[in-house]
Amino acid sequence: MKIAFGMIVFNGGFVLEECLKSVYPFAHQILIAEGPVGYWQSQGFTTSTDETNEILQSFPDPEGKITIVRGQYSEKDEQCSAYMKHLDPSCDYVWNLDSDEIFKPEDIETIIKLLTDHRFTTAGFQSCSFYGGFDRILGGFEENAEFRRICKVYPGSRWKTHRPPTMAHTSPHAWPESHMDFKWLWENHGIRMYHYSYVFPDQVYNKVQYYKAAVSMDNCIDDYFSNVYLPWVTSEDNGKESIENHYNGVHEFKPQFRGECRTKMFDAEHPQIVQENMEFLKQRFDSQLRKYV
Repeated sequence: MKIAFGMIVFNGGFVLEECLKSVYPFAHQILIAEGPVGYWQSQGFTTSTDETNEILQSFPDPEGKITIVRGQYSEKDEQCSAYMKHLDPSCDYVWNLDSDEIFKPEDIETIIKLLTDHRFTTAGFQSCSFYGGFDRILGGFEENAEFRRICKVYPGSRWKTHRPPTMAHTSPHAWPESHMDFKWLWENHGIRMYHYSYVFPDQVYNKVQYYKAAVSMDNCIDDYFSNVYLPWVTSEDNGKESIENHYNGVHEFKPQFRGECRTKMFDAEHPQIVQENMEFLKQRFDSQLRKYV
């Protein structure tokens, strides 16, 4: 089976290296489109200004799997299409991968076997989304949402939308649609993705700035970073609980649009690649936090 991991990234260096290391052994291709969408261009950006480009340039690629395209894009649909131009037509699946998502190697092996045995055309995952560090994850709304990530592809397949990830096909040989459900995958195989999406202060600051301005304007809590994330991170347990009670959780969407989304303790193990780099990642977190407090 040939899998192309497809990534769009802009200022996403937080766990980018760990992400790439986690999938490299399983990839036929890793296709990366780097650069800003329209909103970030309006803020004066033409390329990433954090460690993203340095990581991409220096990442070892002994088997020549990685293709990087750089540009400026109207939105994320166009950015996904930019890397699809480099897809090997012999690939069986595209695995859409955010730069802050990491999978355990044994889970990837199981997923490949399931795709092979059951001829699934799409697959989704439960997100183990870390919040404000590495010890707590988001429950409720976030945990109960499916993150669709894998799509069967054929010669001529193209991205239809990035939200949600959806492919369009023209091949007369396309398989009947068959979806590997995220709940089934978690309940029967214990597989989820480890999503370091609300960990680092710079990461969250940029994320909510973009979503508030360009994606879910009316759905997002006003001044989310200053009113929710930063006070939560810097508070003791009682303060954290008070913030979560006030907002029925800590997700950036207003409670009336997403329901409950409180944090809970992470009671499992991080992927090995994260465990190995945990000291450095915590130092990165602390260094960023000092800029805001």
